[in-house]
Amino acid sequence: MKRRETGATARAAGFRPSPPQLKAITAWMACQSDEPSLSEAIGRLVELGLASHAAPDRQKQRARKMAGDAIDRMGDTTTTAEDRAIRKRDLLDGPKEFDRVRIDRSKCSKPIRE
Repeated sequence: MKRRETGATARAAGFRPSPPQLKAITAWMACQSDEPSLSEAIGRLVELGLASHAAPDRQKQRARKMAGDAIDRMGDTTTTAEDRAIRKRDLLDGPKEFDRVRIDRSKCSKPIRE
């Protein structure tokens, strides 16, 4: 069984900031009330960056749900549920031909399905 890494046993990761990066990190450190060390400041900035990466995913999911709800309200109720689901998915995902050129989707992830 692999042991969980704690602060004392965590592996070190080397990082050499460029002079502009170091200047920006130092400026960020000066704005903090508790005056963190350089390594702690870099750790906090990494956490902030990783946390901000998750936020757009929630926004995309929320926008997709809102669009799906609007499609459901306007959908043709005379068709089968399966046909409505296919039409809804096609509208939300867009044409397959555009997948290569869409910049709002990562190349390695699958589209969000409901």
